[in-house]
Amino acid sequence: MSATEELARPSLLSCAPTAGAHPWICGHAALLLFVLALIAGGRQVFLPGMALGHGNEMAAIARNLAEQGTYGNPFAPAITGPTAVVPPLYPFLLAVLIKIFGQSQLCAFILISATVLANALIAALMPRLSTRFFGDAIPGVFAGVLWILSMRLLPQWDVSYTVLGLIVFCLITAYSVERRRSIRLWAAAAGLLAGLLSLMNPATVLISIPWMAFELWSRRVSFQFASGYASLLIMTAVLCNVPWMVRNYRIWHAPVLRTNFGMTIYSSNNDCAESSLAKDSRHGCYQSTHPVASDAEIALLKELGEVQYDRRRTADTFDWIRTHPDRFRQLTLARAVEFWFPDSLGETAYGFWLGTLLSIPGIILMAKRRELVTVFVLLVWLLYPAMYYIVVSQDRYRYPILWTSLLPAGYCLVALLSTIGRRTLTPVTLSS
Repeated sequence: MSATEELARPSLLSCAPTAGAHPWICGHAALLLFVLALIAGGRQVFLPGMALGHGNEMAAIARNLAEQGTYGNPFAPAITGPTAVVPPLYPFLLAVLIKIFGQSQLCAFILISATVLANALIAALMPRLSTRFFGDAIPGVFAGVLWILSMRLLPQWDVSYTVLGLIVFCLITAYSVERRRSIRLWAAAAGLLAGLLSLMNPATVLISIPWMAFELWSRRVSFQFASGYASLLIMTAVLCNVPWMVRNYRIWHAPVLRTNFGMTIYSSNNDCAESSLAKDSRHGCYQSTHPVASDAEIALLKELGEVQYDRRRTADTFDWIRTHPDRFRQLTLARAVEFWFPDSLGETAYGFWLGTLLSIPGIILMAKRRELVTVFVLLVWLLYPAMYYIVVSQDRYRYPILWTSLLPAGYCLVALLSTIGRRTLTPVTLSS
C-alpha cells in the first residue's frame, strides 16, 4: 500500500460513514461522556478549595455588587472604589446568585452544580467539535475522556463557562458558514456570543477571531460572503462591549477595558519574584507586591486611582526588566514551560499533562496529513499563551485553550490504536 493510500484509508476507529465503526459508539459517545463527566465532577465537589473566599477579585466584586449595588472594591475588605480589574460578566452573574440566595450553602451548591454541568457539556461536545476538526468524531471521544481526567471545578472563576462558550462559538460559526441559511442571524448570534465571551475573558478574542478566519478560509467562500459575515460578527461583538467601555470612560475619562495588567506584571517581575503564583505565595513575594494582600499597594492604589496605578506599575516593571534582563529571561522561560505543564493541579495533573504530551505527536501527524485545522491550532498556540509567559504561571490560564491540545491528542491516539489494529489484522505469511 502506498503512503497516499495509507493516509486516505479510514481509521478502524473512525465514525466516518465509510469506516464501519460501531454505531452505538458513534451515536452515544456524547451522552456517555456527559454522564462520566457528571460523575467525576460530583466527586470533585467534596475536594477542598470550592469556597469563594478572600483573594478572589470576582467574588469580592460580586458581593459588593449584590450588597451595595456598585461594581467595585475587588480587594475586600479594603475600600478602593469603582474597578475594572476584572471583566464584568462573571461577577454580574455571581452577584445575581448572591442577590437571590444570599451567601448561603444553597447559593454555593447552585454555583458548584452549574460548574459541574458546564464541564460535563464540554466533554459531551468534544466529539461534535472533532467532526468539524477532522471529519471524524472518535478523536473527540478520546479528547472528551482526557478532558474528564483534566477538568477541575473552579466556581470562583469563569474558566468552565469560557471554555464551554468558546466550543459553542466554534460550532455555531461552523454550522452557519456551512449552511448559509439565515446567515445574518447566525453571524449576529456568533458575534453576540463572542462579545459575551470577551466580557468574561477578553483574551478569548485571540481564539474566536482566528477560528472565524479559519472557517471562512477553509470553506473557500467568496470574498463578498466572508467580508459580510466577518463584519457583522465583529460589529456585534464590539457593540456588546460598548456599555462597559462607556462606564469606564465616565469614571476615569480614559478608554479602559481592564486595569489589572500593571499590578499583575509588577507582582510577577521584581527582585523577589518566582515563576509561579504558588511559589510566589509560599515566599510571601506575591503578598507584598499585589493589592490583594499588601496594605502598601492598597494605599498607593487609593492615592493614584486604578488607571494611574496600572500605568505606574507597568512602567516600574519595564524599568525592572531593562535592568534585570537575565532574570526576566529565566522567569519567562520557566513560565513558558509551566504554562504547558502547570503545577498545583492535584489529581488532574496526570490527564492534563498526558493531553499536552500526546498533542505534540498529534499536531505533527495533523500537519503531515495536511489537516487544514492544523493552521488554526498552531496560530492559537502561538498567540494566546504569549501574554501568560511574562506573568506568574497559574493552571487556570491554560484551560481556555486546553481543548485545542486535547483534540490533537485524541487524533494521535486514534492513529496509534489504528496502526496497532492494522498490524494485528495483517496476515502473516511464512516463507518457504
